[in-house]
Amino acid sequence: MKWDQALALEIVVPKMSLSLIIVGKTKEGLPFFFEDNFILQKVNAEQMVTTIEFQTRNPLEDLHDIGFIEISFRERGILYYAFVEMLQLSATQTVCSLTLSVPHEFRTFENRRANRIQLDVPTSLTCRVIGVRKTASYQGEAFFGLIHDISAGGLSFVTNTRIFYPLLLELSFVLPNDPHTYILHGEIVRVTNCADDSYRLAVEFRNIPESTAQLLYEYCSQSPL
Repeated sequence: MKWDQALALEIVVPKMSLSLIIVGKTKEGLPFFFEDNFILQKVNAEQMVTTIEFQTRNPLEDLHDIGFIEISFRERGILYYAFVEMLQLSATQTVCSLTLSVPHEFRTFENRRANRIQLDVPTSLTCRVIGVRKTASYQGEAFFGLIHDISAGGLSFVTNTRIFYPLLLELSFVLPNDPHTYILHGEIVRVTNCADDSYRLAVEFRNIPESTAQLLYEYCSQSPL
């Protein structure tokens, strides 16, 4: 849906609630992830304005470089999302005022599921945020995790890095008793808090080559490890 159409049909209007995702890095070069809902205060053909209040310290004070910003909302059961740019940011310790560019158009998205097998051998993987949903647009800082289970359609892993869906990741790993090195793209579809400040992430692969999917299918069809 084009932006001017969304305005004309009053699908995007002041006082509506939207979701905001900001991905970038801190002054120390560490990955930065932020997600929140906000109320749209002003909107026109060129920009959107909102103010976000925080109960504690403003997490956006840690943001140094912006990789990408995504906004999204649901209308009649359809998820609309788009990339935007930061035009202005004014922040204090507990309040942040954002002026965002408007997108040319919104995209829509639909999820899917796949069966998985559990890995009994601790298996590490390296991750980078490269975008959001199906769209790759960024090369983030690396972080690490341990694979919990996997299938030809996706995997889940545990990490100490706080992250959320629907970010798109580059995943690099080697499976036990498998000579192949896999470098795949996957979208986070679920995040579960675990003990000791760790998180379990469920990821669905995106744009996986058929040959690679077949390798994973054969691997997951073998006897338990």
